[in-house]
Amino acid sequence: MTAETARPRTDPDDSIARDEVASWLALEPDERLRWRGRPRIQTVYPWVAVTVFAMAAVAAGVALEFLTILALGWLPVLAAVPLWPYARLARTEFVITDRRLAIRRGVVGVSVRTAGLERIQNTTVTQGVLERVIDAGTVSIETASGSTLAFRSIDAPVGVRAELERAAGESGTAAVPGTQAQWTAIRDVVRGWRVALEGRTGGGDR
Repeated sequence: MTAETARPRTDPDDSIARDEVASWLALEPDERLRWRGRPRIQTVYPWVAVTVFAMAAVAAGVALEFLTILALGWLPVLAAVPLWPYARLARTEFVITDRRLAIRRGVVGVSVRTAGLERIQNTTVTQGVLERVIDAGTVSIETASGSTLAFRSIDAPVGVRAELERAAGESGTAAVPGTQAQWTAIRDVVRGWRVALEGRTGGGDR
C-alpha cells in the first residue's frame, strides 16, 4: 500500500494532477493547482498491529482449547478491521490552489470543505516527538469565519505551511487591482473633493 507524498509539487500545472482534482473539486478554468497530498499511510499501522494481535490471540485460544474452533470464524472479520481506516485515508485528499484550499473526505459519500485563501487568518504546525523524527505532522488553518481546517498527518508539514502562506500572500496581492501610483492619484482626487466640500460648507456657515 502506498500513499501520495505531501511535498509541494514542482509542476502545479500538470494536467493529470489537475484532472484528478477536478473530479471532485470544481476548478475554475484559470485556477492553478499548487499542492496536493494525502495523510501518511503509517497512520493505519496501529490498526494493523491491533488486528494482528487479536488474530494471534484467537488462534492461540483455539490451539490451547480456551476457545472452540468456531472462534476461527472471527479471523476474516478481524482481518477486515484495518480496511475501513485505510479506505478513509485513501479517499482523503488535501489541495491548495492559487485561490483556495480544499479537503476531500468520504468513502461511501463525499464531503468537500473549502476556504478562500483571503480568509486565512492563522496557520499552525503540530508535530509529536515521533512525527518530528519522520518529518510528519498536522497543519491547522484558522479562517475568518472562526472555523478550523486541518491537513492531518501529512509529510513535510512545515513546507506545506510555507506553501500555503505563500499562496495566501500572492492571492492577497493579486486581489488588489491597480498600481501604487494609481491609488495615490485616487487618494489625491478624493482629498481634493473633501477640501472643496469643506470649503463650500464653511462658506455657507459664515
